[in-house]
Amino acid sequence: MSNRAPLLETNDLRKTFDSVVAADDVDIEFYSDEIVGVIGPNGAGKTTFINLVSGALSPTSGQITFKGEDISELADYKRVKEGIARSFQLPHLYDDLTIIENVKAALVSRDGKTSDFVRPLSRDEAVHEEALDVLETFGLTNMREMKAENLPHGKRKILDIAMSFALEPDLLLLDEPTSGVGSEEKENVMDIATNAARETGTSLIFVEHDMQLVLDYSDRVVALHNGRILTEGEPEAVLNSDEVLEHIREEGA
Repeated sequence: MSNRAPLLETNDLRKTFDSVVAADDVDIEFYSDEIVGVIGPNGAGKTTFINLVSGALSPTSGQITFKGEDISELADYKRVKEGIARSFQLPHLYDDLTIIENVKAALVSRDGKTSDFVRPLSRDEAVHEEALDVLETFGLTNMREMKAENLPHGKRKILDIAMSFALEPDLLLLDEPTSGVGSEEKENVMDIATNAARETGTSLIFVEHDMQLVLDYSDRVVALHNGRILTEGEPEAVLNSDEVLEHIREEGA
């Protein structure tokens, strides 16, 4: 696809759970400054693929290469330091903390610290200013002192994405970023995520069931079915391909 070296590459990537093959010899490349939508019906292996790349799962066999280095057995927290993050990379939003404290939790976690360090660091001017910058980017400044538990669902999604970007990844993985979000908010969530990716030069891989969002926001689309890559390429071509029409859109992505 490109003369550039890939940012992320998988070779013969395989994951089995007993007799179930969730990733079946997946070979794929992803590049810097690219936004890629991943589609497929339930059980296609989309979340498994995200978990393999993020380090939440270890492959049964095969290789994952990131920036030229084999990371197949690297722990998830070490992948964060290497430049791979995902939504829900932190265990959850800290409901008893304010929005700005949640962002600070993400910021200090880059150094391997935990949320226990957030309040002692709250007077750290550098951390505070960086957190304010993140909140401004994601349109959360006016809510910064609100407890996370009081946020509407759509804003919780945006806060989760903001915390992921605060980790300063080269590659960000979003697993169904608009799930549970009202139709009127879906475009807002995707606008915010993709604009932030473009502005920071972050590569973005997102799993999504809404085909219109995939068409509107992807540079490239990868279609999975039964743990395998069914097809991949430019969004309109993939979404209208015979393979996708037969195996995915009829079954429901």
